[in-house]
Amino acid sequence: MGKLKPDQSQGNVNVTLDPLWAGFPELIGKEFPCPMCGAGLPILISKTKKPYCTCNSCGIQLFVRGKLGISRLRKLARDGILISSSGQSASYGIALLNRLQQLKLQRQDLVFKRPLIFADANVENTIELVDAEIKTVQVELAVIASSKREESEK
Repeated sequence: MGKLKPDQSQGNVNVTLDPLWAGFPELIGKEFPCPMCGAGLPILISKTKKPYCTCNSCGIQLFVRGKLGISRLRKLARDGILISSSGQSASYGIALLNRLQQLKLQRQDLVFKRPLIFADANVENTIELVDAEIKTVQVELAVIASSKREESEK
């Protein structure tokens, strides 16, 4: 199999930059929006020295690979275009609503997993945990909405 010559410029997936964070000063402390829930995900650097993000609530990981992808991410970070939902913005409210919908679907799935005759303590405890998180998200959404309402009335 042939080897790549150094004079060939290709978007090689196995690009690495040394040392860790040396090639990414503009990414330090930046967040990337989760494509599923909109939450701000801190941009980290992998062992292979490529930027990546992890959303624990959605269970996804995003790796940016190749010269073109990494350079686009760096440009977005430099230009301040990376927008994630945080604080009391409308996008954060939308992210909370999305999270609420996800939790309700998870609760529905858990209810279907309940045994017909004998109760399963693990399923019941999990349903209680999901219910508690639903209430937490609903309260947070209500607090943000009321603070925005108060701001607009001033």
